Amino acid sequence: MANERKKPQSGAGHRQGSLGAAVHRASQKQRVRPSARANARKAAINQRPMPQPPARRPVKRAAVGAAVSTELASQIERVHDKFERLESQAQMEDVFSAIGKIDSQLTELPFTLEALRDRGYVHSGRLEDKLEALDDKWDEVRPRVETAIAEQVERLDRELDQTERQVTRLSNANAAVVKSVDSAVDSLGSRITAARRALDGLYDGIQTELYQIEYTLGQVGKMLDLMAGSQEIRLLEAEGPLLAVKAKWQQDGEDGPQGYLFLTDQRLLFEQREEVVTKKRFGIFKAESEMVQKLHIAVQVHEIEQITHKEEGGFLGMGKDDILELVFAATANLSRARFHLDGQDSEDWAAMLNRIQSGEIDGDRSEAYLDELEAAEITSASFPEQCPNCFAAIPEQPRGVTLYTCEFCGATVPPVSASK
Repeated sequence: MANERKKPQSGAGHRQGSLGAAVHRASQKQRVRPSARANARKAAINQRPMPQPPARRPVKRAAVGAAVSTELASQIERVHDKFERLESQAQMEDVFSAIGKIDSQLTELPFTLEALRDRGYVHSGRLEDKLEALDDKWDEVRPRVETAIAEQVERLDRELDQTERQVTRLSNANAAVVKSVDSAVDSLGSRITAARRALDGLYDGIQTELYQIEYTLGQVGKMLDLMAGSQEIRLLEAEGPLLAVKAKWQQDGEDGPQGYLFLTDQRLLFEQREEVVTKKRFGIFKAESEMVQKLHIAVQVHEIEQITHKEEGGFLGMGKDDILELVFAATANLSRARFHLDGQDSEDWAAMLNRIQSGEIDGDRSEAYLDELEAAEITSASFPEQCPNCFAAIPEQPRGVTLYTCEFCGATVPPVSASK
């Protein structure tokens, strides 16, 4: 391809270990298992089950008198329908459901996070603390929510009785009575809405944060699944996966292979994964095809010299394409690349690339993985200045490289500390 340059083989090509091997290393570490807090919450929920809404009120719909006009009968029917919906809403079923969901999330999310740690996810190191802080906060808020629900449901039940007495007047009502009852039902609806908002305000902050964490962990799980589905991707020492997105590598205008773009705290990788037509019938219709899966790009993030993100196309601000354009250093095996990201913002990718290049991303690691990070940095700094075979200069190696292949004589050079 015209935009590629040949690159001497680096130590990454000789390194043992796949995603599975990285997971094995992680599992051998001294790990913090899911907190006793999560186990205690499970037991507490069994002893204090999710609150249930009160039983639905029986719907009493009076028959409309024969003397009532068709138009007025239709209005009465609408008022009855509206009141029945309010009877259901006044039970606060969604609030009871929200309480149960929060209980469930605070119980399960620590285990979900721990499972992702076991699979090699080393970043978002503050999530464990954040989940514990939310758990503490929920322990304080939950009793207040239950008390407030009980009070609101009891009050609304009385107001339902009062409004129901108004609704029973509709059987032989005139237009003025229907209007009055309709107004009473609307007023009840406003009070129910206000009560629901007041209850939501007690826990919506916790609920929002938990949904954000749940979404984040779901994305991490999908990323690890995609990486585990590759036969070619090999993680370097202390390398931590960060992002994955479906993408097209636009090598020539809009054309190019489709697959997945991966970002770790050390490298950018693109693997083609698509069905490719190998034979057509009449030059138009697909006759034969094959699934192509091939790792095309694996470059160090420090080899990226220029990062550009932008949106292209679309109509009136809708349907725009997220584009990530990169220019690489001379040491990379290609000079530039352009990717169309499907489903994620190129701006977010650019920001993450900048965080990696600045070293800021290392501060986001889980504490359980800081020791391997330190070891990898020491190893990378321990290469000799010259190749012991041909005396060619050895450039400074990035973190995670445990073997260097001399670009002049092909000799494999280990770090000084490893060669002693």
